[in-house]
Amino acid sequence: MTYIAAFDLGTSALKGILLDRQGHRTSEQSLEIETNYGPNGEVEQQPEQWWQALQTILSIWQSTTPERVKAIRTVTFSGQMEDVIPLDSSGTASTAILYSDTRADQEARFIQSKKPFLSNITGNSIRSSTPLAKLLWMKKHQPSPYQYAKAFVFSAKDYLIYKLTNEAVTDPVTAATSGLMDLHERRWSEELLSDFSIDVNKMPRLLEPEQEAGKITDKVSQWTGFSVDTPVLCGSGDAGAATLGAGALHEGDLYLYLGTTGWAAAPTEKSANKIDGVFTLSHLPEGTNISIAPLLNAGNVHQWAVHTWGDQTKSPYANFEKLAAASPAGANGVLFLPYLHGERFPVMDPEATGAFVGLHPAVQKSDFARAVVEGLCFSCCQVIESLSEKHEGIMTVIGGGTRSRVWTQTLATILNRTIRVPNESEYSTVLGAASTAFISMGWVEDYAEFTEKYIDPQGAEVFTPAQENQETYRSQYERYLKLYPSLQGTYNN
Repeated sequence: MTYIAAFDLGTSALKGILLDRQGHRTSEQSLEIETNYGPNGEVEQQPEQWWQALQTILSIWQSTTPERVKAIRTVTFSGQMEDVIPLDSSGTASTAILYSDTRADQEARFIQSKKPFLSNITGNSIRSSTPLAKLLWMKKHQPSPYQYAKAFVFSAKDYLIYKLTNEAVTDPVTAATSGLMDLHERRWSEELLSDFSIDVNKMPRLLEPEQEAGKITDKVSQWTGFSVDTPVLCGSGDAGAATLGAGALHEGDLYLYLGTTGWAAAPTEKSANKIDGVFTLSHLPEGTNISIAPLLNAGNVHQWAVHTWGDQTKSPYANFEKLAAASPAGANGVLFLPYLHGERFPVMDPEATGAFVGLHPAVQKSDFARAVVEGLCFSCCQVIESLSEKHEGIMTVIGGGTRSRVWTQTLATILNRTIRVPNESEYSTVLGAASTAFISMGWVEDYAEFTEKYIDPQGAEVFTPAQENQETYRSQYERYLKLYPSLQGTYNN
């Protein structure tokens, strides 16, 4: 038996699986990752914790199923994007500035003023989250780490690839978020590197997701059990892997991802989406792109609500599910604006905050729980409407958020469309990442064949809209759309 190892390094966890040629998944492991928040918009993680998590998973595999580890023929990855990770001379990084970090707002404004038509090259506007803005921030505020960086990588998975192979690489999906890639040519823009004095020698090599980044080194082989010279592929930024894992390959497909953060996405043949705030990224298949509308507030807000209102002595998530289900549709008139972490779309306001509206003496704890779920669904609805004029047909939803049946059922009703949740959808992204290895190994010819053989046949749970609640939610949604404009003047902009 021959296996490929696939890993997905998201914001909250590193997941790893082994797959054989028939697509059978085994040896699933998941380890949590910590995030550090600062007072000035800093959001960071420690890359060495990612490396330790990978070592732990490999150690578990080596101790439990060493024969499978020996049978691994290719390793591949997906990972969170828009990070800035400086590799020092020893090949380590003390800190990773994450995508949701907003400290580089001033630099983003400078870039936009100096290069107002930058999006014609990159397909995207500049934000404080854009790695180019963060690089300029580092130049100004952390000149030594910037100057002495051996290279910069922009996805968490790129750091792990470097540790395994000593090669600094990234893929076009990730690079499309950097503010430095020519979206049309899928290569670094010499013009932008020159205009902002970014040393091209500090940039990672750009490879297609199915291309080999390097091979397992002798040192790594000794403690992992991987065979020496096992190929490690470049892999894909998580948005590309999730899009493929959701079976969204063609124009007109649409899906929603609910993780720590989230997004709605649709493959497109257009070079760029013109809606401000919507990303245009390269897709895994060459010649196609992905329109992505991001959500900073998704599973992170649900988790906050669980820990705020759930029973902390036992099964807090199950307790929260019961609590939210006990409140009627419309949450007894309570509305929730879920912008606990600011927001990037459909509003772009890092100073935005969350809010409850409609409180009265009859409101109970269950109404707060229900309002949180509904507020998250209204936010998703607003994002989806910006991407697609089509309001019917089955839509796929993936990610860890789908473990909440109350959330998923409420979403189906608010969207008034049938929702399909693939079995164990929290592994959809890592399964999408595995597609690169199937192509590299010659097990499939292309991404279309992988989708047809391994994605489409998956079993799924289907949620249909509750028609009796349609009028309630139409009314609540109209109220919800007024919340942010009404509260905007109260934020500390």
